[in-house]
Amino acid sequence: MDVLAPVYSVNAQCRDCYKCVRRCPVKAIRVENDHAVVSPEDCIYCGTCVETCPNHAKMVRDDLKVVRNLVSARRDVILSVAPSFASEFPGVDPARFSTAMRRLGFARMRETAVGANIVSRRVAELMAQNRAHRLQISSACPVVVELIQRYYPRFAPYLTPVDSPVIAHAKALRQEFPDAPIVFVGPCVGKKHESDLQPGLLHAALTFEELRRWMMMAGVEDPNALEPDPDYHLPGDGAYYPIEGGMIRSVERNFRALAPQGELQPMALTGVRTLQTMLETLDPKTLEQPVFVEALACPGGCVCGPKTRVRCAAGGMLDVLRHARKTLPDDPEEKPDIGRHYRPVATTRRTFSEEEIQATLHALGKLRPEDELNCAGCGYDSCRALACAILAGHAEPQMCVSRMRQIALRQSSAIDRALPYGLVVADRRLRVIECNERFATLLGETTRLAYDAKPGLRDADLGRLIPYPQLFRKTLETGEETLRQTIEIEGRLFSLTVFNVDEHEVIGALILDVTESEQKRRALIEKARTVVTNTAKTVQEIAFMLGRNAAESELILDSAVEMFAPLDDGASSDAAP
Repeated sequence: MDVLAPVYSVNAQCRDCYKCVRRCPVKAIRVENDHAVVSPEDCIYCGTCVETCPNHAKMVRDDLKVVRNLVSARRDVILSVAPSFASEFPGVDPARFSTAMRRLGFARMRETAVGANIVSRRVAELMAQNRAHRLQISSACPVVVELIQRYYPRFAPYLTPVDSPVIAHAKALRQEFPDAPIVFVGPCVGKKHESDLQPGLLHAALTFEELRRWMMMAGVEDPNALEPDPDYHLPGDGAYYPIEGGMIRSVERNFRALAPQGELQPMALTGVRTLQTMLETLDPKTLEQPVFVEALACPGGCVCGPKTRVRCAAGGMLDVLRHARKTLPDDPEEKPDIGRHYRPVATTRRTFSEEEIQATLHALGKLRPEDELNCAGCGYDSCRALACAILAGHAEPQMCVSRMRQIALRQSSAIDRALPYGLVVADRRLRVIECNERFATLLGETTRLAYDAKPGLRDADLGRLIPYPQLFRKTLETGEETLRQTIEIEGRLFSLTVFNVDEHEVIGALILDVTESEQKRRALIEKARTVVTNTAKTVQEIAFMLGRNAAESELILDSAVEMFAPLDDGASSDAAP
């Protein structure tokens, strides 16, 4: 996790959905150990992955603490506010908003639109003076600049050779306040990268999201409740910049003033995907007249930036128009030098031979062209693109959904074949969802033939295949984890185990033919019973014989006693006198 980069990843929160890979317009996401990670060397800082990630695993660097510490340490910090603040804080009086910024600790607030005015003037001059240069692509959006420099380098010379509005504004503020730190606030993630590139001019860049959090902590959530700032000044028509066509409006005004008879063909394009299509299809040599392209990375313009509350371009546009209509054309007399040349930036993207790509495709199970589904489940538009990403170390083979499904099916099939059990899964209506071949074989020839005709026996009535539906319904109704019982089907004995797959919705059953073992068990039990019965009879006979012998002995003894008893009695009477 590189928290120093404007956009970074939190691996612990990544759930491997590859949604960020799918949505990233330049595929600046690499997958490592099943986690999608932002690649700083490839990122254009459009913020798409941040908006896309459902688990907040892609984050924007939080610079609020840095700025708060700066404001606490310095009393001369200046805040440059993007003109899209009018849509972020609709209905808020700009002069009162300036007071709210002072409450946060800033020395003064200025609108970045002042820098936009300077940029418009310089771009118009370039277009009016250099009629041979047929194409100019605005360099106002830092994301567009990164996109062209990194991925469409042949168009780098066509970027207007001027600074962005925020850098132009910072230079103008430097002329007025040479030592004051400058902080920008707006809807853009790319401005954080811009401040990283030019820390001497722009100390830090905050998003509107960070500013709102600060305002809430400071108790200035309602700027309209404050007094207007007497130091606030309305900017010029650079205030139109946040909306689609806003820069064109400002540039055209300046161009007409400089070249009344000149021709200018303006074109507004918003959204990275739209810009990519233009850059992939446009040939500047075919242009018959000068074309100025207002290029903004966010669809609908800056009012729909990644760190704004606005999700309706039309509503944001109306808010900006209300604010901008109050302004007047403003052309500062003392203009700073905002000239800048844009050159291609070396990227780490490599090209691979057809042999390498084919070998990787084969490893993915794509042996023939028809095997290349191009389903985009991995996040890449084609199987070849995934293969190239794997070769570049940006992707992993397990990202291929169809490959993993094939592996899972093969593994499942191997397990099914090895199992001595028949396995079946059914829904709460006892309709079969899936079963293995062993299940069909165990239930007899008829079921096996049905399985051959329709593998898996999907939608078959489980209650007819195993005529004990009450056992399945009991498990579904009670939610008991397992139910084991021996059942009989057509004279054969089976061990049946019923279990829950999805409680009250889906059940599973394992069935094993135990006819032979059960018959042996029953025979053994029968033999044991015979032994017990015979033993009992023997014991009874012995007891009977012992009883009869005891009775006979008793009779004999009794007879003996009777025979001798009179003699003893007479002898006793004679001897008495």
